[in-house]
Amino acid sequence: GPPGWAFSHLYNESGERLVAGIVEELYQSGTIQGVVDILERTISIYEETMFSNKSSARNEVEKVKSYIYAHYPEELSVEILSNAVYLSPGYLSYIFKQETGEGLSHFIRQFRLEKAKELLCTTNMKIVQICKETGFTNASYFCKSFREYYGCSPERFRKTA
Repeated sequence: GPPGWAFSHLYNESGERLVAGIVEELYQSGTIQGVVDILERTISIYEETMFSNKSSARNEVEKVKSYIYAHYPEELSVEILSNAVYLSPGYLSYIFKQETGEGLSHFIRQFRLEKAKELLCTTNMKIVQICKETGFTNASYFCKSFREYYGCSPERFRKTA
């Protein structure tokens, strides 16, 4: 949803919605600095609320990884993955990076390259075929990524494997 979507989930201890109070404060604040202070405070409350449940973030990330493992030959993007696990793209990217230490697209590319390496070692598939089987849409991008990751071309890798 839009960036503010998650604020509607925030409630303070007495069960009143925080959002109404925040909006009220913003209207009454006469200065930019006042607005900035309110927003910074709100964001820190929001983050505490969202991330107090670490195991939930870990669960979501595990779900996303499982989805990647099952669907790596297909098109994958933050949008597709976030829809699959019912999270916003921004939140998914954030928790994924927090939990794994790497970005989503980096993780996907690395997993696909490891699958490509397996196919190079265990099959006689042509490079173009391996490229398709592992979800790379473009053979030259595949070869470039492979070389960056393994230090040699897929062909050379297969010969030395």
